[in-house]
Amino acid sequence: MTNTRIRIHRVLLALSVAILLAPVCAAQDNRSFACPASLTVTEQAQIPNGWSGKTLKGEHLFKTAKVYNGDPGKNEFDLKPDDQKKQGKKVVLSWSLKDYRDMNVFARCFYFDTSVTATASIPSTINNCSVTLEFDSNNQIVGRSQMKCQ
Repeated sequence: MTNTRIRIHRVLLALSVAILLAPVCAAQDNRSFACPASLTVTEQAQIPNGWSGKTLKGEHLFKTAKVYNGDPGKNEFDLKPDDQKKQGKKVVLSWSLKDYRDMNVFARCFYFDTSVTATASIPSTINNCSVTLEFDSNNQIVGRSQMKCQ
């Protein structure tokens, strides 16, 4: 075979494997869920006439999450954690989602130093979510928070 034919066969083989594995990857995505670890936010001020300003772009780390059911931004209900455990300076908040599945269940993710949030529905295959937060002596969230849903 020529080099060109070998390359074509390799590309076709790689594409075939990717197509075959796509359903497996999609299934794995539905078995876990978490807020994005960070968000890139672009800020642009509305500047009065005669003034100038700058557009800023910055990355903001995940701070915490809340779990809701209903319709985001419309008819939504804040679900209180089913459990809260303190581990030194850390607190782990846990939700059991099975009893709330008669409505859409979603998470709203909050980030350090911005009021921008991210919201997404939690797949119905997810039954439990937890958020681990670390607090300082002033009871302020610090450090790198984590969310894990399965």
